[in-house]
Amino acid sequence: MTFALQACGQLGRECQIRSTSGSPPETEWNLRMTFRFCRVFFVAAAVLTAQSAQADVDRIEVFERVPFAAGKSFGNVGAYERIRGRLTFTADPNAPENQGIVDLKLAPRDAAGRVVYAADFIMLKPVDPTRSNARLFYEVNNRGNIGMLASFNNARGANLPNDAEHAGNGFLFEQGYTLISSGWTWDVPPGDYRLRADLPTAGDGGRIITGKVNGEITVTEATDSARHTGMMSVGYAPANPDEPEAVLTVRTSALGPRTAIARSQWRFGRKEGGQVFYDPAWITLDGGFKAGAIYTVTYTAREPRVVGLGLAAIRDAVSFFRYNRADRVGAPNPLIEPKGELPKWALAWGHSQSGRVLNAFVYGGFTSDGRGRPVFDGIYAAMPGAGRGSFNYRFAQSSRHFSPDVELDYPTDWFPFSTGTSTDAATKITASVIDKAQGFVPKMFIINGASEYWARSASLNHIATDASADITPDSRTRLFLMAGASHNPGRGGDRAQFASCRNPLDYRPLTRALFMHLDAWATAKREPPASAVPQLADSTAGSIKQYAEAFPKIPAVRLPTQLLEPPRLDFGPRFASEGIADTVPPKVNGTYSVRVPMPDADGLDKAGLRLPELDVPLGTYTGWNIQNAATGAPERVGRWDGSFWPFARTQSERTATNDPRLSVSERYATREAYIEAYSAAAVAMAEKELILAMDVNPMIEKAGAFYDKVMAHDPADESCTYLGSSPPTGSAPASTASPGSGRPRP
Repeated sequence: MTFALQACGQLGRECQIRSTSGSPPETEWNLRMTFRFCRVFFVAAAVLTAQSAQADVDRIEVFERVPFAAGKSFGNVGAYERIRGRLTFTADPNAPENQGIVDLKLAPRDAAGRVVYAADFIMLKPVDPTRSNARLFYEVNNRGNIGMLASFNNARGANLPNDAEHAGNGFLFEQGYTLISSGWTWDVPPGDYRLRADLPTAGDGGRIITGKVNGEITVTEATDSARHTGMMSVGYAPANPDEPEAVLTVRTSALGPRTAIARSQWRFGRKEGGQVFYDPAWITLDGGFKAGAIYTVTYTAREPRVVGLGLAAIRDAVSFFRYNRADRVGAPNPLIEPKGELPKWALAWGHSQSGRVLNAFVYGGFTSDGRGRPVFDGIYAAMPGAGRGSFNYRFAQSSRHFSPDVELDYPTDWFPFSTGTSTDAATKITASVIDKAQGFVPKMFIINGASEYWARSASLNHIATDASADITPDSRTRLFLMAGASHNPGRGGDRAQFASCRNPLDYRPLTRALFMHLDAWATAKREPPASAVPQLADSTAGSIKQYAEAFPKIPAVRLPTQLLEPPRLDFGPRFASEGIADTVPPKVNGTYSVRVPMPDADGLDKAGLRLPELDVPLGTYTGWNIQNAATGAPERVGRWDGSFWPFARTQSERTATNDPRLSVSERYATREAYIEAYSAAAVAMAEKELILAMDVNPMIEKAGAFYDKVMAHDPADESCTYLGSSPPTGSAPASTASPGSGRPRP
């Protein structure tokens, strides 16, 4: 644009010369008309520049624009198209909205004094934007991977959705949402169309910043080499792979003593074919890594990325798509091209680590853009547990998060945890998660499964840090427990590394219904259901000891003896004020107290939102599962997986094993009786708008198929395959068999 304005100026001077030198009239006229166009361009460009400077998106590049699902039409909305491209941002280090970004002022700047960075984006939008529902629905992708369509549409997951199988049941498309996701973290490995952000390093070339970094290794079987970076993470390379001061330690539990391993016994690299090849993300240990042990490597890294810019990238990407018709140089916003209006509302969703990103987004005060406009009207943080993750400090590792006994050396969970104001029992500090977001606090749903109470300390969202009292969330927030749910839906079919079969509960119907409530609350101010979480006041929340005392004595079931109680970490004097860790690994000054949902007589969570699978059960669903002995850590609770134990099929089977839970036949005389009871529970839930009408019949049919699987499963068979998608072979006991038992269902 600068070149174009200079050219206009030259044309103006040429007009003056021609008019005084007797040039042909047609030449002078052409020059004057061109100069007139330049003056119009100058004014328009000045306005555009002023507008886009506020959006902090310098340039949008569209690389691909193709029909989605072969032009399939979705209800009244019609066909969708897929758009992929790249956003280039600039961040003013002196702008008020950027003051919380660690190390931003140390990043390289352009001639205008701004920090330049970029991110990939993908968009699925109605071909005819006038048919949209005026809602931008943004996914905070998980380590570059897209999960929205799998979670809301029951679709096959893909980072480059293209076919009808990626549309699933069409739920979001038939509603008319414009779906967008963009890169926010730098350490995502390239490939598989993962969305990435190019974030600058701190340091201007003349100043190289270094610092200590931790890596952690836990393996479930012995191996010579192992990756020390976080899940799906590139990680920070050592400044010197042969650094003498680098340290590798081993311990048996997270808070246990660390034993140093001689530097001569390990090296950065991966062993292949008897040789070790340098790879900064891997370590090879003489004698190998032992299953169950926790290894920590501490080394010097250089050039930390300005990781907090990832939060700004989310803020400014959504602000651009929501409020701007074009970028700084005039390229149109593809959301409204070729015709259409800017969206009226913006909603966000993130699952697991991405849910914690949204919590950090709110905590960091990124909820308004540089012009004070709201970014998101509503936020759906799914399965985040408590805490906010490693998303804005020097040498932050965005993939890390606290889990039972692992990755507890990283700053992911610290007070405050609740949107309601509370006082930390140890520090006496009074605060809330939304203190920095008072410019605009979006409506928020924070939704956890039972697994998050065991493995991600979710009770800290609504129970005091010493477990002394319940905390009332802010009125703009709703908290929900999906009772009996694992971190991910429908993971049954095997044990993996666990002692028990994995929990097969599919909670996606509840996900869809709750999202509709959030939408109505954020856009139409319709009050959603009240929060539903375990509480101290009604004894639905309790300690792990109280849980063990109340849980039924199911034969051969080991109860957990541990759960995640986040350590209070001390990273040194500069961490709280500057985001710089001087003490690595950190010191531990005690732990936060955590409570879990209390079980009923069947071992099912009493509190929260209970799907018909819990109100009309065929077995016990829990949010915890314990590793098996082969992993080397048989007491360690899984990070994501719950358990399932079916009821005995008959009273005689129950009596033979001393199972205190009533058998299936004692609960439901026939298959038809079970289906009738389940149907009534599903309809009742639909009447409360906790599942959608579209899900009732599929849920009932799926329940019938699950009944057939349970009744055909021989209790002597210890495999978990019957909980998978394919029904097992075999037959139900003759006394309870009914027409169709064991028959495969869709």
